Amino acid sequence: MEEFLHSEFFDWVEKAADLIRTYEGDRITVVHHNDADGICSAALLSKICDYLGFKSEFICIEKVYPAIVERIHRDRDGMIIYTDLAGLAAEMIDRVNAGKSRVLIIDHHPAKDIESDTVHVLDPELAGISGDIFVSASSLNYIFFRVLAEKEAMDYAYIAVLGSVGDYHDRSGGVLGFDRFALSEAIERDQVKVRFEGVREKYFVTKFGEYADEIAMRLTTLGAVGYEKRGYRFGIKACFEGFDDATMKMVSELGELKEKKFKEMIERLKDGELIQEKYTQWFHVGNFFSPMGVKTVGEFCQLVKDMSFVNDSKYLIGFQDKPKFIPDLGEIEWECVKMSGRTPPLLERRVLRGEMPGLDYLVPKASEAVGGFADATHKIAAATIIDKDKEEEFIKAFEKLVDEYEGG
Repeated sequence: MEEFLHSEFFDWVEKAADLIRTYEGDRITVVHHNDADGICSAALLSKICDYLGFKSEFICIEKVYPAIVERIHRDRDGMIIYTDLAGLAAEMIDRVNAGKSRVLIIDHHPAKDIESDTVHVLDPELAGISGDIFVSASSLNYIFFRVLAEKEAMDYAYIAVLGSVGDYHDRSGGVLGFDRFALSEAIERDQVKVRFEGVREKYFVTKFGEYADEIAMRLTTLGAVGYEKRGYRFGIKACFEGFDDATMKMVSELGELKEKKFKEMIERLKDGELIQEKYTQWFHVGNFFSPMGVKTVGEFCQLVKDMSFVNDSKYLIGFQDKPKFIPDLGEIEWECVKMSGRTPPLLERRVLRGEMPGLDYLVPKASEAVGGFADATHKIAAATIIDKDKEEEFIKAFEKLVDEYEGG
């Protein structure tokens, strides 16, 4: 902790905390992602708002996109916090906000900082700390909470662990960096016990009597598969109260729906719907995954990237039609698709060694080439939104970028 307290990054956290300490309004709007990390981040921010006495509104979105940001800022002012997304969107948000609201972005994905009087970015990537490895959005929000109210925050250290595990930050055998700092505090408060499965750590959450990965999987199911049903709201509640019978029934039904849709889509890919290019292999589910949210195309890519029919050396890309209806915002007039990318195991190793470009470089660049907008990207997993009917153009731009990297 002493090393953390004297870091440059801690100074950034303090400055972010001052933004909320000096806020003179009475309401805060929290905009969060719909996976386990985003849900856990929202849960922690709900406790921050309660502790500081602010009324709060929570808006769950799947991707940051100008039309969504415009709707949020058109109807709201005061203070708006974006979390587990928007790291690359600061300039766009600043342009849309036009000085109207105080905005704080708390994200752990690759980010761009800006000079602005009203939009502020708190992101470890800007301090050279990998948000893909060392700090989840949940851990970042936990640290933010801890700076504001140390004793009160420590009661919820286990939520940061749930979010970190939900974002696969334990994939190397256990969580690291700031994620581990949150874990150590959860262990100290007897909220989590570390057990081992071979050489891999497993985190047993004593409050719920279950392992963190099982809980996190349910949270992502509620938020992603149950997005149109606002399942993420049940997820935020479950972070504090656990899963009651009604919520468990919802998780079970959503899980069955996902399994059925995924099985059918796997067969379609095996039957020829997985299109092979030089560096990529891609498919389009259209609206087949409806009524599941568009994060499910990423979940599907994550599932199939290790399967034998997938080429181990090519980027895996999936597209899904984006519905016009956003549960917490209403209808948005657009015609667009969500793109999700993953790296199969052999390619993943090459990306991490620097032999091939990461998706955190390729996806934003290819998106820009077709007029799209990418946010929340990692080296081995990334997503974006582009206009409908520009999918093949996106693939061509993506292929060209890889070719240039190979040539250079």
